[in-house]
Amino acid sequence: MSLVNFTTLATISEPKKSFTPCEAWSAVSTSSFSSRIFLSASLRSSYCVSRSIKSIKNLIVVDDYLSAIVDRKIAKIEGRVFDIPTAAQLMELMRTHSDRDLAKLLDVSEDSVHLAFISFVLVNRVCKATNVERIYVPDVTLCDGMAYEYGEENKLISIKHNFEQDIIACAKNISKRYMGSRKRSETLEQIAMNIFEAMKKIHGLDKRAGLLLRLAALLHDCGKYISLANLGECSYNIIMSTEIIGLSHTEREIVANVVKYNHLEFDYYESMNKGTNLAKEDYMIIAKLTAILKLANGLDRSHKQKFKDVRIVLKEQELVITVDTPVDITLERGLFKHRAEFFKEVYSITPVIKQKRS
Repeated sequence: MSLVNFTTLATISEPKKSFTPCEAWSAVSTSSFSSRIFLSASLRSSYCVSRSIKSIKNLIVVDDYLSAIVDRKIAKIEGRVFDIPTAAQLMELMRTHSDRDLAKLLDVSEDSVHLAFISFVLVNRVCKATNVERIYVPDVTLCDGMAYEYGEENKLISIKHNFEQDIIACAKNISKRYMGSRKRSETLEQIAMNIFEAMKKIHGLDKRAGLLLRLAALLHDCGKYISLANLGECSYNIIMSTEIIGLSHTEREIVANVVKYNHLEFDYYESMNKGTNLAKEDYMIIAKLTAILKLANGLDRSHKQKFKDVRIVLKEQELVITVDTPVDITLERGLFKHRAEFFKEVYSITPVIKQKRS
């Protein structure tokens, strides 16, 4: 258990008085039983739960100590799931028993009892802050996750679950939260991925970059929730402030920049690198994905999904975009030219629109 967890606790609750992570740690660093009572009482009196946190029904906890309780059948828990009254009983058990009794009960050393209590306090605070109804304790630990990741990277195990769909689902939920247009995002995603596939011999990007492009398409208009006038910057700030499960910080920054420069003039490396630590390789990915998203966005500027049936083929120095639609696309043709210029600058390929009336 690190001090960082106390800092995190302070960010989800509004402090009534100063209670630093160091003070909290010192409160449980002694072996006395009364210190745990002091910590529990101090946290209850020193923090009030933020009302802005949305209610969550289920909480998944990966923790050695809760897993030990489930494994040892200390409480009435079925299927590794228990409700809040049961959690309250467990919390009271931790608060009222001595180190020796808890060490024997949990089958851990007395030194580990303090860490167990801190873990319980944090879980208790999260439950109260989010109005959790049920807690699920899977039979896995952080070490299991590290072993799984190592096995995946070294192709020692085969993956049955598609984690990319989890990431995409997370992006769709973010878009929904900020009232993004689902139909518009799906149309833009489809067009962008068609361009990405048609250009794969030119851009040299892998499937992971294609996933980042999909995320950028899904989140392209999230900034409208805050401001229509400053859409690019607001979208960037929303994405950078929101954790997307399965993405690293660098990947999230790439997605945020692609969405940002879809609406703004592109900044070149010297200007962009002033406020970030992105490597040149990451910058090139941003430039290539931005060019594709800008072009896809230009094909649906009317927001009427006219280009649902699109065929994109790379022919020598031209990217031929054939649209099968009977409706008028004069607006799209007029706005397409400006966005096509940046695409040509990045790839040295000229996009061309052709309409087919079937």
